[in-house]
Amino acid sequence: MRRSKVLAKIRAGKVARICCTGSPIAFFPALAAHFHYDGIWLDAEHRVWDPREAETMLGRHHAADIDCIWRAVTKEKNSLYRLLEDGAAGLMIPHVATADEARALVNAMKFPPLGDRGFCGGGRDADYWIGKPADYTDAANRETCLVVQIETPQALESAESIAAVPGVDVLFLGPGDMSLRLGCTPGVNDPVMLDVQKKIAAACRKHGKTWGRPVGSAADAKTIIDLGAQFVVHGSEFGALHAHLSACAADFDQIVGVTGTPKKALDGKSY
Repeated sequence: MRRSKVLAKIRAGKVARICCTGSPIAFFPALAAHFHYDGIWLDAEHRVWDPREAETMLGRHHAADIDCIWRAVTKEKNSLYRLLEDGAAGLMIPHVATADEARALVNAMKFPPLGDRGFCGGGRDADYWIGKPADYTDAANRETCLVVQIETPQALESAESIAAVPGVDVLFLGPGDMSLRLGCTPGVNDPVMLDVQKKIAAACRKHGKTWGRPVGSAADAKTIIDLGAQFVVHGSEFGALHAHLSACAADFDQIVGVTGTPKKALDGKSY
């Protein structure tokens, strides 16, 4: 049973480094591991994944020895634990609004006595049975991370009761959805959002859990870490490609303009 790097960091009181992708980029897990990330939040809520494509991507995370926190497209019990059998180190579940919903997710993801997950032992998480440890079910309960997303005012009101549910590891603020519903910006330092973050942080602190959210800068990361966040998402394939292509496009604009016509040097020649 592979040990979760994200949970190890959280349990040691440290900050887990998380980046994000929603695309089947073969080298992404190896690259993220090289830059000392602990886990990748892999989005399947807003991106479509073929089941075999998903299994292949999870295998690449295992090869790179980096956690995959899979954001699932469903809350259906069997579909969730099948992702764990395929090798997900944890699951992120969007739009969890009540403690009852959180308990249902624990029930789906954890083996008895904590939950009601179905037993197989023939998946990647148990080394296809041939390497299955004797304490497989206990190890799976210990090393499988459950991240629930707090994205609505109802979820915010229930944050304390959600944090109190045994088996929930992380409360993850969805700033986009939350800001749409509260009429504020998703910015870390927006006064309304800052109050949201403080409420989630207090709920987690009371019940010995942690929280997190995506950030776009070092300053934003420091702000939420100072508030107690340990599950910090900073970096994504979309953001990296956007910034890189924007810079390269600016190079082209300088050299050949938007039309593609080479600009003349001072001596009148084209280079």
